[in-house]
Amino acid sequence: MKIKFDKYHCRLGKAEHTILVPRDIDVLQWNTIGLDWGNELIGDRRALYALMYTCAILTFDEMKIVYFPIKKNEKLYEKFWDYRHDVVFTCNKSGLHTADWKKYRQMISKMPPESYEFYYDRDRIDLFAQEYKDNYYKVMDKREKTCVGYEKDQFDTWIVAMDKFAFLSGYENLRKLADRNLELEFIKCGEYPPYDIFLTYELSTRLFHSYKAAYCYGFMFYDPSLHRQKELYEAARKPEAPKVFPKKKKLELNEHDTTKTRGQIKKINESIAKKKRKKKNDTTDKLRNGTR
Repeated sequence: MKIKFDKYHCRLGKAEHTILVPRDIDVLQWNTIGLDWGNELIGDRRALYALMYTCAILTFDEMKIVYFPIKKNEKLYEKFWDYRHDVVFTCNKSGLHTADWKKYRQMISKMPPESYEFYYDRDRIDLFAQEYKDNYYKVMDKREKTCVGYEKDQFDTWIVAMDKFAFLSGYENLRKLADRNLELEFIKCGEYPPYDIFLTYELSTRLFHSYKAAYCYGFMFYDPSLHRQKELYEAARKPEAPKVFPKKKKLELNEHDTTKTRGQIKKINESIAKKKRKKKNDTTDKLRNGTR
């Protein structure tokens, strides 16, 4: 799937930044579930690929800023929290001052965008990931001595800054999610759509936490265009109501019933007598065996 971006080159004082905005991301919602639980993005497959490419871009270019203007998007489901925020992903090496974000947002709203298309090379990213795994302990030793990331809620925008290794891990998790048949899983999921964690946020020491403390960012696959198929599937799986059979009427003989012949009356009398004998025999057997 190809995802195109609008590209803006912004200058504010001595600071220069390149901001990328993915196009046509209408089915994506930011949902926060508390500081102790993390945050999640909810969207369709196009939104999933936009996030995956974002992680890939920031893995190779730590100076870029990727902006998702999703505050205006419609709420996907009535039970989701209505947390209207835009989202920004970047690396802490980009040097973005969050206090200036409002000015940058105003600048790009007045600028004509350039077109930017990310060339996705899966083999290249896999090779980089393998190099990282080969030098894992060396890299981790260096990461533990530096501030890996931070997050901030500024000007109705949730800003997330990490390092390239965190975004590499995010890419790999989203890649695994994208390889699944999410559409079929969503149709069959019931009340719990497909979900997985893709980013881990490691706290800065400025907040008096250890580097081991981590919060997560998850992605939930939710596609409104599949609602009708989901309803049909659930209706087909719904068990049928149990059939209620009428209670069998007790055999009775009305002596004043002139609609029956002598032969019919004789058969009814024989049937009633047979049932009485059977009931009497069953009771005798139970008394003899001591089961009653």
